[in-house]
Amino acid sequence: MFHGPRQAWVEARLRERFTPTHLEVVNESHGPKENESHFFACIVSEEFEGKKALDRHRLVNAALQNPDGTLPFHALRIAAKTPAQWDADSRVPPAPRCAGGDK
Repeated sequence: MFHGPRQAWVEARLRERFTPTHLEVVNESHGPKENESHFFACIVSEEFEGKKALDRHRLVNAALQNPDGTLPFHALRIAAKTPAQWDADSRVPPAPRCAGGDK
């Protein structure tokens, strides 16, 4: 399985920012995996306690954004859970079909 520099960067940034108890970053890019354009991040952190799902996603996005507010890749799918939620149910929803960059 391809594990490229962008994926390693995503993992390092999330570990540094959230000190997760569980972290899995998957390259879900369509076509050549070397493109590293689509990622899935499953992250479990105590920092998500008391926060709504949307706020958790915003925190994860903010940790990975460029200074101009954009992500350095095309798409990011996030599952952000508290440790209690993860212990109760470690399943995550499947990835939706990608509509492509021009749709």
